Amino acid sequence: MSEQGTRGEQGMRGERGDRGTRGDRGTRRRGRPSLPWIAALAAAVAGGCAPAGDGRAPRAPAQQAAPAEGAPEATPPAAALREQPPPSGPARLARMPAISWAELPTGLSVATAVHRALPLVEVRVVVHGGSAADGERTGLAALTGELLVHGGAGGLSGRELLARVASLGASLRVDTGLDATVIGLRTTPDRLAEAIELLGLVVQRPRLDAAELGKLKARAVEAALDRARLDDRWGALMVLFRDLYALPGELHPYASFAATAAELPKITAADCRAFHGKWYVPRNTVVVVAGDTTPEAVRAAVEKAFTDRRADEPPALSFTDPVPPGSLKITIVDRPKSAESELFLGVLGPERRDPAWPSFAVAGEVLGGPSGRLSQDLRARRGVARAAAAATLDVAHGPVPLVAHARAPSASTGLVAEELLAHAERLAATTPSQEEVEVAARRLAAGLGLAVETAGGLADEIVALQVLDLPDDHHDGYRRELRDITPVLAGKAAADHVRPSRAALVVTGDAQEIGPMLSRFGDVKVVDPTRAFERKRTIPRAPGGAPGQAPAPDGAAHAPAQDRP
Repeated sequence: MSEQGTRGEQGMRGERGDRGTRGDRGTRRRGRPSLPWIAALAAAVAGGCAPAGDGRAPRAPAQQAAPAEGAPEATPPAAALREQPPPSGPARLARMPAISWAELPTGLSVATAVHRALPLVEVRVVVHGGSAADGERTGLAALTGELLVHGGAGGLSGRELLARVASLGASLRVDTGLDATVIGLRTTPDRLAEAIELLGLVVQRPRLDAAELGKLKARAVEAALDRARLDDRWGALMVLFRDLYALPGELHPYASFAATAAELPKITAADCRAFHGKWYVPRNTVVVVAGDTTPEAVRAAVEKAFTDRRADEPPALSFTDPVPPGSLKITIVDRPKSAESELFLGVLGPERRDPAWPSFAVAGEVLGGPSGRLSQDLRARRGVARAAAAATLDVAHGPVPLVAHARAPSASTGLVAEELLAHAERLAATTPSQEEVEVAARRLAAGLGLAVETAGGLADEIVALQVLDLPDDHHDGYRRELRDITPVLAGKAAADHVRPSRAALVVTGDAQEIGPMLSRFGDVKVVDPTRAFERKRTIPRAPGGAPGQAPAPDGAAHAPAQDRP
C-alpha cells in the first residue's frame, strides 16, 4: 500500500503504438485500479505519520558550565580542528529510465525497463481488479489472489507450483490493493523465460481448489479476528473509509477497506472462479519487467507463456461521487482500557485529473508533512501527541482522501482532536506562507520515484504509474506543476475541500474515557470492532458544544499566514 502524489496529467499523454512510451489508455479500460491498498496506506499513514525515534519531542542540548575565571582555555577536540565539509547541494532527483511498451494481439500489455546494475530481473503481473471489484463479497479479490498463488495451476498442485518457483531461487508474492492485484517474483536473467511461464500458468490456468480455499479462509478469518482485537489503525480505517465514501442507495467501491471475520466465510470457490473469469482477461492484464534483460526477450517469453485468447472486456464499476457528511461525523472504535488513542480526520479532495490537484497536494503537505504544522505544533512545540501528520492517499477514481492522523495518550485525546480540527479550519481559512508552500512543493517533488535505483523499486514504480493511469514521464510533468504552485493556489484548494464541518473523525480508544471529551464536537457513535463494528451506543453532543468547531491554534507556532477574504 503505497504512497505518492499525482496530478492533472491529460496534457502529458500521447498515443502509443506497438512499442514506445505509454500514452492514454483510459479510453479502453474502465474501473481502473490503484496501488496495493493496504501497503500504500501503511506507507502513507503509518510511515508518514509516525515520529522518528521513540516518539518523544527532541530534548534540548545539555548546558555546559562556564569555565572559572582565570582558568586556561580548553583545547578544542581534534574533530573540531578538522576542516568542515561544504554544505550539501540540492538532492538529486530520481529519473525514470525509458520504458519500452508492447501490446500483444490478445490485448495484453508488456512493459520493459532495462536496469543492469545487478544480474536480476523483477517481474510483476498487474490485473486491474482489486478489492473495489469485490461487490457483495468483501475480501473476494484478495482471497482469489491468494488462491492463485497457493492453490496450484495447470498440472501442478499448490506445493508443486511453489517448489518449481523455489527452484528458480524465487518466491511468488501477491498484493491485492483497492483496485489492482499484483503478482510478482524476482529471478535471474537465465531463468526469466521459465519464471514468466510459471506466472502465465498462475494467472491464466489456476486450479482455484475449494479445499485450498477453505484453508486460506481459515487463516484469513484468524488474521481478521486478531486485527479486530489488536490493530487500532485497521479498526479506525475500516470506519473512516465507510464514512468518507458513503452513498445513500448503493455501496461505493471504496467504502469497504477490508473484510471482517464475519464476511470471509461467505466466499466460495465458485465466487473466486467467477471473479477470475471476469477480471483476469488479457485486456485487463499488464506484465511489467525490470532488470537485466531486453524488450525482445521479454516479449518473446510473454507471448509464449500468456496464450489466453479471450477478447472480453473487464466489467465497468460505478464510481458515483460520494456524499460528504452533512456535519462532522464522529465515531469511536472502542478499545476498553486502552492507554492511547489513534485519531484520524478525513476529508475528500479533488480528483487527480482536476487542475487543482497539485495545489491540494501542496496544501496537504503544508498541514501534515514532516516539517508541517501538525508535527511542529502537536509534537515538537507542545508535546501533546506522539505522532502527528497528514497524507493524501492513492485512489484512481473520484475524490482523493486527505487524512490527518495523530497518536496521543487517552487523557490528551480531546485536546488533540480539538487541535486537528483547528488546524484543518485554519488551513481552509488562511493563505499559507510562501516559505511553507516552497518547502512542501520541494518535498513532494523530491519524493517522486525514490526507489527506481533498484530493479525491484523500478518495477514497482512502473506498476504505480500503470495502475493510476499515469504516463511514463509523469514525474517530470508533476515537478513542473509543483514549481508553479503559489500560496494563493494552495490556499484556494484547501478552502474548497478541507471543510472540518463536513469531515469524518474516527478515534480508536477507550470510549468510556474519551467519549465525553469528543462529545464537545457533536454526537459520537461508539462501535465494537470485535463484533463487525456493531453500534454499541451513541453519546449525545454535550450541552454548549459546537459541532466541528474548535478555536484556532496559537499562530505563533506557525509561519505567517494571511487571512483569506
